[in-house]
Amino acid sequence: MKTPPLIFVIIFLCSFFSVAAIAADDTPQIDPALELINVLGCKGCHVISGKGGSLATDLTHIGSRLSAKQIEAQLTSGSAAQVKGFMPSYTSLPKADLQRISEYLYNLH
Repeated sequence: MKTPPLIFVIIFLCSFFSVAAIAADDTPQIDPALELINVLGCKGCHVISGKGGSLATDLTHIGSRLSAKQIEAQLTSGSAAQVKGFMPSYTSLPKADLQRISEYLYNLH
């Protein structure tokens, strides 16, 4: 008995949409700013929302202490703003990335 080609098309489409729906539901969306923070290794020294290192300031509520502009200034000045600091300067990051990270951290208040 031959199976009509239309049945193969229907089976293919059903399986395709089922897999796509599962993938969309199971993939957690990470904030682009948090992804940058993770890639840059900020959590190696800083705690953010209970995760990270304890070598530097906890950034969980940094937005209640500093404005987004002040956070951005800290990111670009690095240790120059600290007496005994070891914070790197992120002046080489694109301005949009600096703003994205600053706004993310600011909104953690």
